[in-house]
Amino acid sequence: MSTPAVSVIIPTFERGDLLVEALDSVAAQTFTDYEVLVIDDGSTEDIAARVAGHPARPCVIRQAHAGPGKARNRGMAEARAPIVAFLDSDDLWLPTKLERFMAALATPGGPRIWYGPMSPMDARRQPVRGRTKDCYEGDITERLFCKSFVHVPTVVCDRAMLIDAGGFEESLPVCEDYDLWLRVSARQPFGLISEPLALRRLHGGRLSKSDMSRNVAVKARMLERFYRSTPGAKKLDRGIAEARLARVYLAAARAAFFAGSFSEAAALCAKAREFGGSPLRAGPIHFIANILQRVAKKQTDCNPSASSVR
Repeated sequence: MSTPAVSVIIPTFERGDLLVEALDSVAAQTFTDYEVLVIDDGSTEDIAARVAGHPARPCVIRQAHAGPGKARNRGMAEARAPIVAFLDSDDLWLPTKLERFMAALATPGGPRIWYGPMSPMDARRQPVRGRTKDCYEGDITERLFCKSFVHVPTVVCDRAMLIDAGGFEESLPVCEDYDLWLRVSARQPFGLISEPLALRRLHGGRLSKSDMSRNVAVKARMLERFYRSTPGAKKLDRGIAEARLARVYLAAARAAFFAGSFSEAAALCAKAREFGGSPLRAGPIHFIANILQRVAKKQTDCNPSASSVR
């Protein structure tokens, strides 16, 4: 069996119907020297039966439910190609996605990781123009620390490089991709293809307050961990980084407060104030954090049962 040029890794959990559409977009690629690894992350439905005979020829690998980070790492471990491309089971690629990115990776001396903007799709599965985030190329660490703009389904990169950077952090329930791209950016320049070639599906529904609180707190602590690491310390301006941390910790404190996790809100407020800088430069952060911290403490004192972190 010949070695494919690129391994397409698609984690999925309970999304058999959408997975078929994602595979349709892979089968429609103008670049055809690929293998497809579908990592079934503990779905209750029979994913292998659902995609059997699909023209994208997916290989389905089943594992116990462990989240997208572990699923993508499993895909990289099983991949036969030197290049990996990621696609989520609810998203799509446009037909020239792999062709454009594989050509970019073949540039002598060029970046070993490439990405691009991701566009929401309309009802006809076409990109919604003018609704993409700004993207940057080269040394993107500081910009990326200040705002997440590298989306998993846009990334095509050298597999060994990604594994050497540590892969996806499996302990993170969210932001495992953001964490990895930050670590990679401290080591490698990023290449950019500015045309949106990946489409994001817009889902209905909203996160619960407790889930929102958890997600923002996870992001804040992940960013702080990177900031305190040796690569982060070397790549980031202290003032810019600490202003970002103050804002994210304050957002996490607000989310925890409105979720009823008052002791957690107070602790997160303290972190926001720690990174808030001088009172003149970051007065609003100190003021809001102080108010939230005082109210959270009063709520905890009045209702001890609400003090646990949810």
